[in-house]
Amino acid sequence: MLHFITATQAEADPVISALNLKRTPASLNYYQKEESHLVVSGIGKCNAAAACGWLAQKTKQTSVDNKTSVAWLNFGIAGHANAELGTAFLAHKITDLATERVWFPHRLTDNIASSDLTTVDKPLQHYRPAQLHDMEASAYTEAARRFSDAELVQAIKVVSDNETQPLSSVNARLATKLIENCIEPILHCVNALTLLSQTIPATDNTAKQLILDRWHFSASQAVQLERLLQRHKVLMGKLTDIPDSRQQIKTSKALLIWLQNKVDNADFTL
Repeated sequence: MLHFITATQAEADPVISALNLKRTPASLNYYQKEESHLVVSGIGKCNAAAACGWLAQKTKQTSVDNKTSVAWLNFGIAGHANAELGTAFLAHKITDLATERVWFPHRLTDNIASSDLTTVDKPLQHYRPAQLHDMEASAYTEAARRFSDAELVQAIKVVSDNETQPLSSVNARLATKLIENCIEPILHCVNALTLLSQTIPATDNTAKQLILDRWHFSASQAVQLERLLQRHKVLMGKLTDIPDSRQQIKTSKALLIWLQNKVDNADFTL
């Protein structure tokens, strides 16, 4: 199953056309075909996070196989100080400028260039050096990782403006054209994510979400948590005995130690 999040209809249209997605009546702008699901979220972090939660719940209700790992792809346009317009980049580091939180998406493919990406609350007066700028990716990444594994949460951006061709020159027609011209690398990501999702056991996302709600994890700790939950699922099935509160386990580090001990002490036979 593959979930797409993008900010505007202009950005969405080329992918909708390429994948032959169909508009489906819903409270959000939602397109679907078989195991592909796309939501046009609207611009900004709040809209992106809300769209992730809505889509996760929507597909949970309709899926016939909740054991299937879900892959996520955020695509759209972004600014860059000096990259050429129309260049597609996978994000290999995503920073939220307001909170300074950082995520490191796993390398999906070597066939597409990669870049740092900074998510901002409003357009910057000056580009930050050697990185992309958008308004959704950090919130999308944080939200989508609540429902799937880090390897399966990716973002690909197409450069729409730079220091010589400013954001004020970008319109819907240009956004559509830029995404349309980069449909090949976007579909390459789709294929890579689809193959990857078939190799990763579905994480117990209910347990993961409960844990993330109760303890604060750094980016590296969140990756450790996902790995341990995967191992727990393989060895012992779903994690059900999550501590009730931080009174029992006070820190995320202590929670990881507790879970590591559970996994290390599991009885496993073939």
